[in-house]
Amino acid sequence: MGLYQSELEVVFDAARPLVWAIVADTNRWDRAAGLAPPAYEWRKEGGKNLRVARAQELGVPLEWIEPPYRWIEGRHVEGERRFRAGPVERGGFRVTLEDTADGRTRAKAVAWVEASMVIGVVQKLKFSRALAAYFGEVAALLSPAAAAGLDVKKARDDEPAVTQARRILLRSYSALASGPRTETDLRALDTRARTLRARPVEASVAERLVEHIRTRADEDVSSMKPFELARLWGADRRDVLRTFLHATEAGLTDLVWQVNCPVCRVGARVAEHLGELADSQHCGACEIDYAIDFARHVEAVFPVSAGVRKVAPKLYCASSPAFLPHVFAQLRVDKGGRVEHDADLPLGQILVRALWLKHSQELEHAARPARLEIVVSDGAMRVTSEGEAAPGAPTRVVLVNETTDEVAVLVERTSWSADAVLGVVVTSMPEFSTLFATEAPASGVELRVGHIALLFSDLTGSTALYERVGDAKAFAIVEDHFRLMGGVIEKHGGGVVKTMGDAVMASFPTLAQALAAGLEMVEAHDAKLGALDLGVKIGVHAGPCLAVRANERLDYFGTTVNVAARLQAQAGASQVVLTEHAAEDPRVARLVEGATRARFEARLKGIREEQRLLAVERPRG
Repeated sequence: MGLYQSELEVVFDAARPLVWAIVADTNRWDRAAGLAPPAYEWRKEGGKNLRVARAQELGVPLEWIEPPYRWIEGRHVEGERRFRAGPVERGGFRVTLEDTADGRTRAKAVAWVEASMVIGVVQKLKFSRALAAYFGEVAALLSPAAAAGLDVKKARDDEPAVTQARRILLRSYSALASGPRTETDLRALDTRARTLRARPVEASVAERLVEHIRTRADEDVSSMKPFELARLWGADRRDVLRTFLHATEAGLTDLVWQVNCPVCRVGARVAEHLGELADSQHCGACEIDYAIDFARHVEAVFPVSAGVRKVAPKLYCASSPAFLPHVFAQLRVDKGGRVEHDADLPLGQILVRALWLKHSQELEHAARPARLEIVVSDGAMRVTSEGEAAPGAPTRVVLVNETTDEVAVLVERTSWSADAVLGVVVTSMPEFSTLFATEAPASGVELRVGHIALLFSDLTGSTALYERVGDAKAFAIVEDHFRLMGGVIEKHGGGVVKTMGDAVMASFPTLAQALAAGLEMVEAHDAKLGALDLGVKIGVHAGPCLAVRANERLDYFGTTVNVAARLQAQAGASQVVLTEHAAEDPRVARLVEGATRARFEARLKGIREEQRLLAVERPRG
């Protein structure tokens, strides 16, 4: 066995974090290099949870271990395969980056194998051609024009470089870098696009979606994320999500539910319907079972409909940093070893965790430290920061392994959240309850919702109205009230869960949105229907609850629901009632400041302690 490697040095006219984000995507590189897509499984060996892969190359069965890859965002990436079956001992890919004197980025790439001479020579030639072709395509994609509008400093301190680079990749198409693009059934696309255009959606967003489906690579349309595309297109997030919901009903896209692990943030499962979800999930990567939180773990994603394009993207490298954009660095060190690296450490909150030992420690940096030392032992992990780095200078990261085995350590952004359409957001869209009325958990399954804001409203004076003007006219007026309330709820990012007699129950992602909606609902109702001696009273509250199937629809129950309903009962006409504690939220407090307030105490049915409440109404006239 000998070592055979291909090397390439390229200078990119682009910032180092963006270059890293694309060249470190080992899934794209393995595909461009012509490697076979493997099947993966997690296997417990020697106290470690290891990723094992199997594939076939030219009819020869292969099996290998993929130890955790090494990388530091913007600096380097190194991946390795340790073969157990097949004619190759080991193989890998390594890229290091550095700034040039004229502000560009120099990349040094190496692809290598340890194999017999015949196989090694063939692979070396194959890698040489692939490196030249692939890095040439990447250089074209990373032109200054393609990167225009991206804030590279933000990529370091806030948004990961990977997500910024994805916007570059989604702006153009390269067969080698973007991947294959299966044929589109243009007749089906045109027919279903006409249906979408007839729906109440933003015309420009609908056209962008249709064009995206027609022109993008398979992997770009196999799991579309509305909020990611909204950022790319410079469009309103709710307009894009609304368009996707209507596109699903029109047959252009499907709606599936991805359950993301709370530790590694990778999808552990995809379900075609909410009814397929259980109340807990297992993550093979992290070896944990966790209760599914509908507000935090369940993400709505939209693959293109098979009736328009039959796409089945293949996975070439499950260990790619591109699948873990929140992980700034992943380091490995042998037993008793020590490594040191320079890193452009992000500011704000970070989490340092040891992969197999499951130690973790959170830190927060307002200024970039000069040194970050991580010492891992069998029983604990100690992370310390020292000094302050000079402006523009990196942090020296030192990893010391005091255990008797290899360790892997991750440095993660904790304050960054992906452009994910979480379950509680999509179900708060009015289009969801209209177009997907039967989409709900299975009977008997209670999905935990870690945080949701709920609004209850009730119409007062309707009984007297029916007696005064007659059933037909009164019914029309009440229906007008419901339409008015629904419009305001939608405007503020909420969705109607259900109506009950003269009452409305609505859900919102945040309490501030619910309160803003409640205040405007009162104002709109009083302006249009107040002269008819009709009033509206509202209660808002936020907290955890459970999502369930009730009457074949999605519904919520629990203490948060009960409190919101009881608060509505405490309100007078033209009032929105919430707890004083809820009003301490800065976003809520800003809304309360400009309104008329009345504080009082009341005992809510089913709640043991007396509650301090706040009745809010907008000043009149």
